[in-house]
Amino acid sequence: MSGLASWLANRAAALAGYARPPMSPMTTTEDERGPRQVVASHQPAAADDFGLLSLPRWLWIPSNARALEDAEMQCLRKIKSRVDREMVRTDDGHTISTVIVRPALEPESPQPPIVLLHGFAGGAGIWCKNFDALAADRTVYAIDMIGFGRSSRPVFSQDPVESESLFVSSFESWRRAMALPSFILAGHSLGGFVSAAYTLRYPSRVEHLILLDCWGMPARPDDPAKERIKLPGWVQVIGKLAHMFSPLSGIRMVGPFGALCIRKLRPDLQKKFADMFDDETIPNYIYHLNARPPSGELAMNYMSHPFGWAKHPMLPRLLEHLDLDVPLTLLYGQRSWVDCKSGYLLKAARPDSYVDVHIVERAGHHIYSDNSPAVNKILTHLCMRVTDHLTGSSADEGDDDSS
Repeated sequence: MSGLASWLANRAAALAGYARPPMSPMTTTEDERGPRQVVASHQPAAADDFGLLSLPRWLWIPSNARALEDAEMQCLRKIKSRVDREMVRTDDGHTISTVIVRPALEPESPQPPIVLLHGFAGGAGIWCKNFDALAADRTVYAIDMIGFGRSSRPVFSQDPVESESLFVSSFESWRRAMALPSFILAGHSLGGFVSAAYTLRYPSRVEHLILLDCWGMPARPDDPAKERIKLPGWVQVIGKLAHMFSPLSGIRMVGPFGALCIRKLRPDLQKKFADMFDDETIPNYIYHLNARPPSGELAMNYMSHPFGWAKHPMLPRLLEHLDLDVPLTLLYGQRSWVDCKSGYLLKAARPDSYVDVHIVERAGHHIYSDNSPAVNKILTHLCMRVTDHLTGSSADEGDDDSS
């Protein structure tokens, strides 16, 4: 009986968060970038949290916008730098959840900022092991890409090119709202794909493009069975189900057991962050990120063939169209299922441009957490290289291809 009472209490708490009306829906803030409209951090990011039609969903799924907001805050609680969170309203009508990490001693740093884009099923808080190192001397922006996390969850077109275009255009709208003239852009997995697509369209905005274990680079071979990407078993299961259901629907189907399933099926998530958290902070965050109604995950489904191949692959486009003035660095996990051949092909094809490839030891696909000291060292070096280039100082190119 006590278990039932506990479950009912959790449902009441979820419904209380569900029923709470929005507070302070819009404020105007002004800093070194000038005035802009910002939705208060406690404002739910998606309208699906309101309305009687969604009541049955919230009775079954123990998650809502406030729970996700709290889970994100837990990921950020050990950051030593100054942390701000904003829900940024863009001129295309979307809301982009943004984590801003500034140097503790010099919050208005003149150094070029770095912007981080997470991978599939992730969110801004997943960079918690990287924030302090990157924010030592510059501002760091990490967003929930449109369709993910606390950001707006629109209906994506089933056309892969149009879905990609919405990721890119919403990011550019966010840039305009933040009044950032240019920045260093780093993206992991799907976030790397979106970063590359953005750079192809807006090369003058990107001081340095950094792709961390980027998804969707090579074209699908004529016979995929002859060159199947070596995906982990859990990814293959999702891949098989993705074209029957939305990719993460299983988390929502099992209702109150979703968080438990993540902990049991992905025990590595907690281990990756064990040096920062001794509790279930990360699995809990991942659960609340993906218990929301599907949007970005459907776009990923529309943009990909089964088992990891992109319908509109990025490598041929980068080889042909990437501006020669855009420096490019690619990082790969030594144990990752992502093939590093694309990185070396780009390096060979662009002899007159800056292209560097790093193989990160003791790391799989999630290199930013698997070996965060090595990744942080590479990224901070690249950030300083951009600073030196913009100020005319000499810089060590650091062309080692392993770390």
